Amino acid sequence: MSGAMAGSTASSSKDRPSSRTSFIPELQSMMFALGDARRPLQETAALVEDIVHTQLITMLHQACEGAVLRGSRVISAEDILFLMRKDKVKVARLLKYLQFRDYKSKLLRSLEDDDLVSDTGGAGGSQRRQRLAHDFLTWMDQTGDFLSLAERQEVDPVKQERIERLERYTQSMDQAQYAEFCESRQLSFAKKASKFRDWLDCSTLELKPNSLAMEILSYLAYETVAQIMDLSLLVKQEMTVKTSPISHVISASYIHYNTHTESCPATVEPPTGAIQPCHIREAIRRYNYRHTKFNTGCFPFQIAYSKSGMAFLTC
Repeated sequence: MSGAMAGSTASSSKDRPSSRTSFIPELQSMMFALGDARRPLQETAALVEDIVHTQLITMLHQACEGAVLRGSRVISAEDILFLMRKDKVKVARLLKYLQFRDYKSKLLRSLEDDDLVSDTGGAGGSQRRQRLAHDFLTWMDQTGDFLSLAERQEVDPVKQERIERLERYTQSMDQAQYAEFCESRQLSFAKKASKFRDWLDCSTLELKPNSLAMEILSYLAYETVAQIMDLSLLVKQEMTVKTSPISHVISASYIHYNTHTESCPATVEPPTGAIQPCHIREAIRRYNYRHTKFNTGCFPFQIAYSKSGMAFLTC
């Protein structure tokens, strides 16, 4: 990302309309739960909000175009899955999330009914997310790769490293800090569904996303925040220890959020201070460099988006 691009990213928070719904307080809690300091900086949270918001709006417009082309009256899960189809790692994560949501819905219904849902209709309804995604991916599948995604039981190295990092982080917390950390871990965009819809402001779209599409978008929003935090913590650690120019170049080339493959990221230790906006910008610059230089299979809108100021992390 060029200096001009970095500048456009940095100034975006200043250009935010004052009337726009803000997720900054919630984002500060999410950032703490993902490894930032107990009191994340407001300007850093504002920058993260701008990145995530802009990327989701870009994705929504692309999904809307796809929905219009196929004659749909709404933006659905299929339109989002189509945009994600080249990144099988993220598709697999989404499928696992949908599987978890189906299981949770079934469990909640069983608790409400004081009995397990046993009739055929109820069981089918309890798996609607998985079934919809599976049917669409089956229809779209040309190589057989998608069919095995949901069944894979492999450990996700990125998620595993994140869990281990947060485990190290909590070891130094007192009881009050840990209680606040646990509360922050429960926060997500999905738990603020009405506010999340207002935040996206779909009034300019020709078609509106349905409930399942909004559920997926809220999941992708949180995953994007988590990805930004992973990358920024790595940058912050390198800047803190003042690594040599050679090791800096090597570690920069191993930021493992490549569109097609992901390996286990470098170990990141708990922070000693809040993440700064400069850490976010540097993380985005590195990701943008790796994404555009090594990924020749980008969608046109992803390439255009990266040229406009930031790499496209959401899908």
